Amino acid sequence: MRKYLCLGICICIIALLINPLAARSADRFPSTVKVGLYYESSARSLYQITSDDGIKVMKNDGQEEFTVMTFSDKLLKVSTASLDGFSSLKNNIRDRQEALEYASKYENQGAEIFLLYDGSWSVLAKRGSGEFLSTGTYLAIKGDSTTPGLLLPFKQQAVFFMSQSPDGLIAIEGRRYRGMLKMTPAGGGNIQVVNEIGIEEYLYGVVPLEITSSWHEEALKAQAVAARTYTIANLSKWAKYGFDVSANTGDQLYGGYDVENLRTNKAVDETAGQVILYNGEPITAFYHADSGGRTEACSDVFSAELPYLQPVEDLIYANSPHSEWQVILSKKDISDRLSSSGQNIGEIRQISVVERSQAGRVTKLLLKGSLGEVLLEKSQIRTVLGLKSNFFDLLGENNSLSAVVASGENLKRDMQLEGKSIITANGQALFFSKEAFILADGTSKVLRAQGSKDVYTFLGRGYGHGVGLSQWGAKAMAENGYNYVDILLHYYRNTQVENMSEFKSNKIHF
Repeated sequence: MRKYLCLGICICIIALLINPLAARSADRFPSTVKVGLYYESSARSLYQITSDDGIKVMKNDGQEEFTVMTFSDKLLKVSTASLDGFSSLKNNIRDRQEALEYASKYENQGAEIFLLYDGSWSVLAKRGSGEFLSTGTYLAIKGDSTTPGLLLPFKQQAVFFMSQSPDGLIAIEGRRYRGMLKMTPAGGGNIQVVNEIGIEEYLYGVVPLEITSSWHEEALKAQAVAARTYTIANLSKWAKYGFDVSANTGDQLYGGYDVENLRTNKAVDETAGQVILYNGEPITAFYHADSGGRTEACSDVFSAELPYLQPVEDLIYANSPHSEWQVILSKKDISDRLSSSGQNIGEIRQISVVERSQAGRVTKLLLKGSLGEVLLEKSQIRTVLGLKSNFFDLLGENNSLSAVVASGENLKRDMQLEGKSIITANGQALFFSKEAFILADGTSKVLRAQGSKDVYTFLGRGYGHGVGLSQWGAKAMAENGYNYVDILLHYYRNTQVENMSEFKSNKIHF
C-alpha cells in the first residue's frame, strides 16, 4: 500500500510540475463574481427590492446560506433600523411558524408587525408610522402586504436576497439582476449591495455596454474574451470591501439583466470560459474605444510594465468617428478647467508639450499662467482638458506643425516641423511655412497651422487611454475576415487564448 501511495504522490507532483495551472484552476478561475452595485458614497439606508416570483431572504451560518423567511410580496422595502422603534409582544418563540401564528392575532388591529430572528424568534410591533431611523444595527424588511416584516441583526452579518424561482430575476431600485443580492453594513447607517452572479451571466450585462451590439460577431467575441479575462485578473481588486469588481467605469460597466442583448449574449456563450494568458497567467486585458491607429505601452499610461501591452499598429484603418477630431479651447476655457480640478494658475500664458510616449501620445503637458504653472501627466491631460485621448498635436501661439516620420519597421513618432531643416528641390532649407503638404500612395493631405493668441487647437486621434484592444480596430479587422482570436493575439502580444473548463476538467485530485 505504501509503495502505491508513494507512486501516486510522485505522479501527482510530476503532473503539477507539468501543468501547475490545471491544479490551481478552481481557485484562479472561479465560476462566480461579486459585483459592487452600491458602496462608499453610493450606498443608501433604504432600498426597494422587487421580484415577480417572490423573494427569499437568507443568512449564512458560517458554512452555507439558509432561508430565514420567504416573502410572496413582489415589493420589499429594506432599511437599517433600531429596536428602539419597536415594542416587544412575545420573545423566545420556538420556530418561525409559531411566531407567524402568534403575529396573526394582531393582523386586524392595525399594528405593523415584524418578526425578529436572532437565533430564536420574537414578535414586535412598530411604534408610530413613517420610515425607520437609519442609525440602528438591525435590517428591517417589509413587504407591500399585511404579512409580518422581518428584523435581522446587521452589525457584521450579511443578508442575502434572491428570487424564489431558481431562474428568476431580482431587482433593486428598478434595475433587474440575475443571481443574488448581498447586503452588508456600509457605515453611517447605510447598506452596501453586491450582486453575486456567475461570471458568464455577469458578462451578459457587461459586453453590450462596452461595445456596440450590432457590430460584427467576431468583434463581439473578442470583447467578450477580453472582458472575461479582465474580470478574472481583477478578482481581488476590491477585496477590502468584500466584492471583486465594481459596476462602473472604475472596472467595466455592468447594467444587469435589463441591458442584455441576444447578439452579445451569443458572443459570451460561444466563447464561454475562454481567457487570454501570458506565461500561463490571465492578463490585465485593458481595452479602449479607438487607438487612433496605434496603441500605447501600458507603462506610458498606467506606470506598469506589461510585456503583452506594447504599442502595435492597427492592421486596418478604423474609420471611426474618433479617427480624427479637433477641440478648440480658449485660454479662459483651459483656465476654468484647471480651476475645476483644483489647480488655479490664473490666466494662461503658454502651453507646451514636454514629453511624448514612444507611440506618440502626450505624456507631459506644461501649462504656465499668471499665478504659476502646472504639469499635467498621462491620464490627467485628457481628464482635465476634456479630450478624447492624449494622441494629439497642439496648435497655439507658436503656430507649430507636426509630422509623422517612419523608417522601415521602426516605430512611428511625432516631430515638430517649425524651425527644423528640411530637404527641398533646392537643397537644405529652414521650414517656416504655416502649412505642409503630405503626399502618399493614392492620397494627400494639407496640414495648416491655426494659431491664435487667445485659442489653442488640439488636433487629435482616437478615443480612450489607448492600451490593449482597440474596439474600433477590432471591428475593422472582423469586417475584413479576421476572427476573434486573430484580433486578440494582435493587440495582446505573445499571449494565448485558452479555455478555463479544460483546466478544470484536468484538475488533479489527491
